[in-house]
Amino acid sequence: MAMSSTELMLARQLGVHEFLTGRGWQVDGGSDPGDLAFAEDPHSGWHYPASYGGRHVNTVSDTTPVPLQSYFTYDRDGDEVFGVVPAGNLRGSGCAEHDTREQFFAFTADGAVDLDRLAPLLDVLEPRARALDPRALIECLYFGPCGS
Repeated sequence: MAMSSTELMLARQLGVHEFLTGRGWQVDGGSDPGDLAFAEDPHSGWHYPASYGGRHVNTVSDTTPVPLQSYFTYDRDGDEVFGVVPAGNLRGSGCAEHDTREQFFAFTADGAVDLDRLAPLLDVLEPRARALDPRALIECLYFGPCGS
C-alpha cells in the first residue's frame, strides 16, 4: 500500500532527523519531526551546535553570524525542498568566504531527501563551521570584506 502524502512527509522528516542528529545536529522549533506541527512551524529545522567551535553567540538581528543550519522550505517554483545554509554572514554581507549561500536539495523520485548527496556537502560545511570565528565574521560584516 502506498504512503499518503502526510505519511511520506513525516517519514521524510524523521529520516533527515535521524541522519542529522547522528552527526551531532540539534532540532529547532517547538515540535519534533514526525509531528504534523513540525511542518507548520516556521522555526522548525536543525542547527549544528559545534558551529564557531561550540561557542554561544548572542543573537542580534541582522548582525549575528548564523550557525550551520537546515530545514524544509520551498524553492522559487513553489516545490518543497530541503535547504542548507552554511555558517556565516547572511544576505551577501561581507566577503565571499564568510557569506552564506543557501543550497537546495530537490526530493528523490520516492519523495525523500537524497542523504547520499547531502552527506558530502556536510562533510565540507561542518568542519568549516567549527573553525569559523564569529568575531572575524562580524568585523567582515561591519568593516568591509576581508582583504580590502
